Amino acid sequence: MIYTLEDTWLHIDVGSLFVHTIQEFFDAYIPSKKMQHLLIQNKWIRLDGNPVKREDDIVGLHLDICLYPETYPYEKVSNEPDIVYEDELLCIVNKPKDVLVHSDGNREVTLADMVKSHYADKNHIAAYPIHRLDKQTSGLVVFSKSIVFQPLLDQLLSEKKIRRNYLAFTEGRMKPGEIFSIDKPIGKDRHDPNKRIIHKNGQSALTKVRCVGCNASKNYSILYCTLDTGRTHQIRVHLSSIGHPILNDTLYGRESDLCIRMGLFAESVEFYHPLKEENMSVEAELPNDLNKLYLAGLR
Repeated sequence: MIYTLEDTWLHIDVGSLFVHTIQEFFDAYIPSKKMQHLLIQNKWIRLDGNPVKREDDIVGLHLDICLYPETYPYEKVSNEPDIVYEDELLCIVNKPKDVLVHSDGNREVTLADMVKSHYADKNHIAAYPIHRLDKQTSGLVVFSKSIVFQPLLDQLLSEKKIRRNYLAFTEGRMKPGEIFSIDKPIGKDRHDPNKRIIHKNGQSALTKVRCVGCNASKNYSILYCTLDTGRTHQIRVHLSSIGHPILNDTLYGRESDLCIRMGLFAESVEFYHPLKEENMSVEAELPNDLNKLYLAGLR
């Protein structure tokens, strides 16, 4: 797709599209029926400056879409987000440890608050996270910048076309190069509402694991984990279930003096960009304490 952004409008070169009608464009890029309706009703989509109908052929020079059709009452906070990647459609943020992605009802500043504050002077940006990380987990979180294309990002995530990769620093020794999967259903612990357990009647959960390093003297391993599903605490529960709990995971393991945080880091995100039409990979640098463990585990 060939496009340019002018103010809040995305101008798409019709000749670069492989669809023939407005409805076919909707089917490919706007999976939400509600958003399709709003685009037409509010004239947020135009062909060469003219309103369109679903059945219209895409014949002309430019298909124009209001990428940011609304404004939001964002408040400024002092915390600035660490934005690792950004374009017209999304931004990817490196979340610090001990920060919630969304509010849980308390007054503490969340990652979403930080990102919204960053866009306070551009308050047409939607700034909505399409997935979460546990409060104790550091690393990458993907934010949608447009309510128009957010349903598409949600769909890509549900179809596993946005792949999230983690580095887990775990107790115990494993063999570098070993590859395996943990396919165990996860359900709620009826004795602890904050905890999850392996349960035969739980939701299906699959974690793919590769051991990339091990430090025998300090008894820890480094595992590269890819989520095939996105259950609450999935990696933490799965690794604990095989006897290799994550360092400093006090809910599923125990405290460790090897690092100052829980040893789980959302290290990279891989995805197919629907507008740029290319495969992309975005990585974050390990925090200092985890980087020291990483280097010591590769020796």
